[in-house]
Amino acid sequence: MNATSKVVAVAVPAPLYQTYDYQLAPQDPGKNDQQERLIGRRVAVEFGHRGLIGIIVEVREEAHHDQSALKTAQLFKDEEPVFSKDMLATLLWASTYYCHPLGECFHAALPSMARKKATLPTLRVRKWHRTPKPFEGRANATHQKQILDLVASHRDGIWEDALRLIKASPGQLKLLEQKGYLEFSEHVHFSATQRRAAPDKALPLNPEQQKVYESLHALNGFSPALLEGITGSGKTEVYIRLVEEYIKQGRQALILIPEINLSPQTFARFQSKLSEAVVLVHSALGDKEKYQAWQMARLGHAKVVIGTRSAIFTPFKALGLIIVDEEHDNSYKQNDGFKYSARDLAVKRAQQQQCPVILGTATPSLETLYKVEQGHYSYQRLNTRAGNASLPDVALIDIRSRPLTDGLSPPLLKAIGDTLEAGNQVIVFQNRRGYAPTLMCESCGTLVQCPNCDARLTVHSHPPHLHCHHCDLKTDIPKQCSSCHGVHFAALGAGTERIESSLAQRFSEYDIVRLDRDTIKNPTTLNHALNKIHEGSPAMIVGTQMLSKGHDFHNVTLVAVLDADGLFFSADFRAIEKGAQQLIQLAGRTGRGDKQGQVLIQTRLPEHPLFQYIGAHDYHACALEQLQERMQCQLPPHLKMISIRADARDVQSTLDALSRLNAALANSVSALREAQVIGPIEASMTRKQGIFRSYLTILHNNPSARRDVLLALPAALHQAKSRGVRFAIDVDPIEYM
Repeated sequence: MNATSKVVAVAVPAPLYQTYDYQLAPQDPGKNDQQERLIGRRVAVEFGHRGLIGIIVEVREEAHHDQSALKTAQLFKDEEPVFSKDMLATLLWASTYYCHPLGECFHAALPSMARKKATLPTLRVRKWHRTPKPFEGRANATHQKQILDLVASHRDGIWEDALRLIKASPGQLKLLEQKGYLEFSEHVHFSATQRRAAPDKALPLNPEQQKVYESLHALNGFSPALLEGITGSGKTEVYIRLVEEYIKQGRQALILIPEINLSPQTFARFQSKLSEAVVLVHSALGDKEKYQAWQMARLGHAKVVIGTRSAIFTPFKALGLIIVDEEHDNSYKQNDGFKYSARDLAVKRAQQQQCPVILGTATPSLETLYKVEQGHYSYQRLNTRAGNASLPDVALIDIRSRPLTDGLSPPLLKAIGDTLEAGNQVIVFQNRRGYAPTLMCESCGTLVQCPNCDARLTVHSHPPHLHCHHCDLKTDIPKQCSSCHGVHFAALGAGTERIESSLAQRFSEYDIVRLDRDTIKNPTTLNHALNKIHEGSPAMIVGTQMLSKGHDFHNVTLVAVLDADGLFFSADFRAIEKGAQQLIQLAGRTGRGDKQGQVLIQTRLPEHPLFQYIGAHDYHACALEQLQERMQCQLPPHLKMISIRADARDVQSTLDALSRLNAALANSVSALREAQVIGPIEASMTRKQGIFRSYLTILHNNPSARRDVLLALPAALHQAKSRGVRFAIDVDPIEYM
């Protein structure tokens, strides 16, 4: 290897827990760069028989192994590092904390255009201008004359894109510039939707909002804060006022939201109040749109970035504030591949950037409340709704002895009819999509199962078919039972499709809108549905949990919950917490305008203590009680959880692999003896998509011992692996077992 070459440690997007040494060729334009100019840059490398894009994480003068055998890493000319020092530190931390290969963490943090073996395109567009210098070229240089005449005809200049229409190449333009005939200015294009020339006047804050705003505005450096505000209390107005102040200081802001479905209304709220560029980042955008937002934030042109969990990786030139709205939402947790929590990464990133991070919600997660109780986060609260709005009345409907029509009780149907007749809107919540949850043979009682999963097939009626919501299998409705060959079947239970059909027949003169994953396929269909609701005419809105996430429907005066018991009866130890959050958030969708709202909850367990908290709109007390129970049971957030899943074609292979893993960890980490180890045990849904799954779970209350376990995991996984078995590590899992 040439003595002038540098050795770089490169993280490649592969499921391997190490970096690999490459050499930079002596003729490479980066060979004389300082170390800080190289770390964080993209390089094209050969890895095995594949060409990959890696990231430089270390620069050395010598390799750890035989330098003569090193392959070459090719830098991209004139590129800056794609990851700043702070962002690199955040991703290095995330790789260790979530026990995920560093190269795959980098890969997840890059937009797709930056994962390709090509120089990154620039956002800057040249505008060409004619100089006073007369043309002195050859008489037959007709194409050059054509270019110069066209530019001269545009007194304010002409964009380079327009010159390409007459086949003016970059080389020709550069030549004409060198000869003094042309000059250019560089500009950054902004979409009209990204920046408004005249923003709307901000709404005045009420005294409670003003007090909270002043407290949050006084935060300096790394300052995590929980803003707990009841639904409709005006948290977003506080956010906007804070963002405005940071923009005045020349800083940028990142606003995280849990769902793509919330992006249109959140974007509209911020964009209507700010004169600076606001961009969106989420998975429904095209590659070019994502890259443009990524670059605009990186170069400092976008002052506000609004996005879902992947937006946490957006680079910023001067990040000054991070806001995580609806911080309790499980959507912030990535459940496959790199299993990170965007909420927790937001806190870590704020620490690296030394800036405030605000976690806002009406229903805080127990993890965040625990941080407040421990004194790690400051706490602010909004107790009253903004404007003239008041909290809705909550009532229970005991359905133990009542006849139900497609899941709807007579008192509920009457309330729906009265609400519609009064000219108002109704939300009907059922957390099951499809026509019915299962199909049963009336002769022998057999329930139709999915052939690939330990789950029942869901009945859909438009068109008629059975659908597994776990493996996406779709099949025809059977003509006879596989067990007794009977031909009569019954659809048991009611999903959103059945409820929509039933309500449409009973209240045929009113509009009905359904919001679930079967009807809302993309932002266009969502916008169409939301526009119909915002028209304000009497209507029924039927949907799943999509309904509860931050929507602002001012003409909704009744929320009907059809099967509340299903929200908190589960093997999941978080069931009460999640159920309370869901019901409080649903109740918050009504009574947001001048009209009084009402919530009717159908239940077979009206005496359950959870309903007392819901009726009093006191989620905080419910959460504190749950924290106490978790401490007594030694469960998160008092202990930290690491979940390791093994997948294979037979269940015994998964159990054997996890037993070997447990033994390997016990041999290498003495602290494992102090931990609570559960398993190996089969998953509650053992077979999914034809694959059997089992779990090994480790709970520990000692951060340093837990870190030792995570550091030892890669080597232990290597020892425990066997043919046909795959492992998946989930640190701080949300979906457990």
